[in-house]
Amino acid sequence: MSRLWHGGVPGLAPGALVLPSAVTGVEPATLGRVAELGGDAETTRRDRVYVTSDRQVAAAYAALFPNGALYEVEPIGPVEPDPDCLVPGLSARCLSARVVRVADPVVLLSSRSPMRWLRMANGGPLEGGTGEMRARFPVPTWEAGKRR
Repeated sequence: MSRLWHGGVPGLAPGALVLPSAVTGVEPATLGRVAELGGDAETTRRDRVYVTSDRQVAAAYAALFPNGALYEVEPIGPVEPDPDCLVPGLSARCLSARVVRVADPVVLLSSRSPMRWLRMANGGPLEGGTGEMRARFPVPTWEAGKRR
């Protein structure tokens, strides 16, 4: 089974729950930005926790928080693909997640910008300057909260 990652607020310990921003009141920077750019309610859901199959992508999101952390997680509840992710299988969302381990307690922007993290995770530059990432990630199969 592939690992799943979440980058977000610091201070969670193994066994802790990662809860959606609708519960915690912590607003992920990316959801607010997507909403500003005209993202619809389905792509900016604050009642879901977002997870990824790529550690470096989660690290980029962790770096958006002050002293954000990188966690290996297991989803709780049904898992559904992230509808605005251009790379199938890269990003998914669930009701909550449980921290399996803290992979990096503090991810800082000082060494890499979020876009550099994403380019590095993708294995090269973003195509044509459009922001679309090439599908070079392993594509897991999601099924009702279980991974195959």
